[in-house]
Amino acid sequence: MGYPSQPNGPYDQQPPQQPYGSGPQPQHPGYGYQPPTSPPPPPPRRNLGLILALAIGIPLMLLGGCAAVVLVLSDTGGRESIVTEADSPNVAAPTRAPDSSAPAAEEDRAAATEQPAQQEQSIAAVGGSITLEGMDPGLKMKVTLNQVFNPATPAEDYMKPDTGTKLVALQLTLSNVGQAVYDGAPSNGANVIDSEGQQYQSTYARIREGQGFDGAARINAGDARKGVILFAVPESAKLVKFQYGLNSGFANQKGEWTLS
Repeated sequence: MGYPSQPNGPYDQQPPQQPYGSGPQPQHPGYGYQPPTSPPPPPPRRNLGLILALAIGIPLMLLGGCAAVVLVLSDTGGRESIVTEADSPNVAAPTRAPDSSAPAAEEDRAAATEQPAQQEQSIAAVGGSITLEGMDPGLKMKVTLNQVFNPATPAEDYMKPDTGTKLVALQLTLSNVGQAVYDGAPSNGANVIDSEGQQYQSTYARIREGQGFDGAARINAGDARKGVILFAVPESAKLVKFQYGLNSGFANQKGEWTLS
């Protein structure tokens, strides 16, 4: 006895078989194929040029504005003062006019220190005296032009001047009226000037009209020396001035005597 055959109904149908590997496959997380993802966004752009322009341009604009600004301020006294420079950007402090009550002597001393000392010159005639100050502290000499020998006579024939030249001697008295000792060569600070403006330096020779200073002289305070200073000039020269200064003529003061 056999089993009855099963009816072939809808519940008896088997699903069709598909070949292996075809059709959709189940998806398992972490395994197999992954769908592509979108690319990462580009990095943000850095505005380096703009930053540098702002970092350099803003200080330059501030400095230029400070240099161009001219402020007119008023002080407590009501006077106006122009400020062209500021201590810091956009800051200016009022200025005060100098006090008119300041002693004038201080201003004079300040002006004297800024300007170099100028030579002071006094004028006298033959027979006159001029008191001169030297470069050393306390050095003060009274110089007297006693007389002029024009021409002077050489003491020896071999000391005669060259042809067309004559000797002129000036006799001086040097009196020390200061506190310092005079120690120098009197002839070094002497010269004569003719009517044409030509200047002549002293020379050395022995003459019959007087004795020279023999090169150097040392004169204590309260003492005096007398001697002649000799010049060789053209015979046609007309001497009009004699100039003398202490310290070989480098002292600030210089005396001048008219000879005609």
